[in-house]
Formats: sequence, structure tokens, C-alpha cells
Amino acid sequence: MDIDKEIAQLPEPQARAVLGQLLKQYLTPAFGVLPKAEVELAMLEALQQLGLVSADPSIYELVAKLRITRTKARNLIYARELRRSSAPELDAKLKRLLRTPLLQKNGELFALEVENPLLADHLKARLQQLGHASDGSFSPSLVTLKLDAMVALVASSLSADEQETMRKALVKAGAPDTSFRGLLTGALKNLGGKLASKAGEAFVEQASDYLGPVLDAAIKPAVDKLGSLLKGG
Repeated sequence: MDIDKEIAQLPEPQARAVLGQLLKQYLTPAFGVLPKAEVELAMLEALQQLGLVSADPSIYELVAKLRITRTKARNLIYARELRRSSAPELDAKLKRLLRTPLLQKNGELFALEVENPLLADHLKARLQQLGHASDGSFSPSLVTLKLDAMVALVASSLSADEQETMRKALVKAGAPDTSFRGLLTGALKNLGGKLASKAGEAFVEQASDYLGPVLDAAIKPAVDKLGSLLKGG
């Protein structure tokens, strides 16, 4: 990152505003009192406000632009998210994440790529609350879970009324008269089989096509997609 070149291209009012905020943070409560970790977060915030780092940076972006290790980049993102993301905001991010799961080829495991380390912890805590385990031993940013755990996670993103409305609509469309989770289990199991031979972006896109309407509680599109899966189509 060529700081001199980047700063030379900035509008002067923007540069002054960011510099003023950065100096105020460093001088509060007194010069030199701010812990090193807080100074680093203040610097990261300044870089983001100047457009030199993305508002929601990936680990690789921080590694490449700041020339730091992946561990330090993860720690920076974790600390930053901890200060700015509430539980409802993390729930919303988790819901968006569930739209693009990567299915393992055996059709029974779902792998979720979670760059945000705080969101990864939030996901694992949610699974634990639902009575399911997850496996993150292969990679700190890759969380794998079994079919029943994925079903519980998706179902927990919908209210009881939304689940019942969708269940009734599916049954009316010809699905077996069972619980919503039972129907979702059958649909996701067939989705794993349907997409088992796929890979890459096309694979993710197709999985998203099926899960998106369900997570949006969009009844007709969800019934069309899940109904097709339950019929083996």
C-alpha cells in the first residue's frame, strides 16, 4: 500500500476529519494511555474511513495490505466485530451465510466458510444451544455440520408461525404430512444428492437457489423449490 500516493488523492476535508478523530482517540483519556490493541483498532478504523481498507475486510485483504499474519488479521477482525456487532446483527449475518453453504460430496455434511471469526463463534454457540455439534478442526474458517444440525440451524431462522405456514403449504402441494423439520430434512438430503457431483461457484449458486426462499419465508418460491426436492426432482 503506497500511503503517500493514496493520501495525495484524498479530498482534504475527509483527510482532516479522519486525522482529527484519530488524534482524539489517541489523546483520550490522556496521551499514551490507550492500549496498543485499541490503537491498532483506531488505525484500522481510520484506514477504512479513508477507503484504504474495505468496510468489511477479509482476512486476506488485511494480510496483504497491512503485511500482518493471518492470526493477527483474524484477531483484529474479531476485536473490531466484538465492539460493533450486536446479537441481532450476528443473527442477520448468520442468515445471509446460510444462503451459500458448500455441500460435501457425500451429501450428509454441510461446510460453511466463515471468514468472520466472531460470526464463527456465534454459529457454534447457536448450534450448541440447538443441541448439535460442529467441526472446525480442518480450518478455523471452515465449519462443518451434519444434516440434522443444518436442518436445526435453518429452522431456527424462521419463527414457529412461518414454519407452520410453510409446512401446511408443502403438505397441500403434495408433500408428506409430517413436521416442518422432517420435510426440511428430506429436502436437504435430496439436495445433497442432487448437487453431489457439482463443485465451485455453480454449486453454491444452486444451493442458494433452494435455501434462499426458505430463509426469506417466501412461501410460494420455497414450496416450489422444496416440493421439487421432496419429489426427487
